[in-house]
Amino acid sequence: MDKKCPKCGGEMTEGEIRFDSDTVMPNQMNAYMTGIPNSPLPAVYQSSTSKPYWEEKTGKRTGFILKSDETKTLRIKGLRCTLCGYVEMYAAEKRE
Repeated sequence: MDKKCPKCGGEMTEGEIRFDSDTVMPNQMNAYMTGIPNSPLPAVYQSSTSKPYWEEKTGKRTGFILKSDETKTLRIKGLRCTLCGYVEMYAAEKRE
């Protein structure tokens, strides 16, 4: 992609927004440890990554008995300037 930054004229590189989250899962007590409030087992950490998306109504209604508005889902992508750090976001067709 040969896009120039609208602010400084630098080179733009393509990327995406990602959200990383860590969840601490409490210890699951089993049938043999019912009387022990503090388990000696360590907590379980679960990491996940999600990407935001854009959802818009298409103007069509779908469904046989119950009609609902049809929606279109688009990925949110972006461009970042390698010189000044300016970020420009846009919605792109979702390819899975």
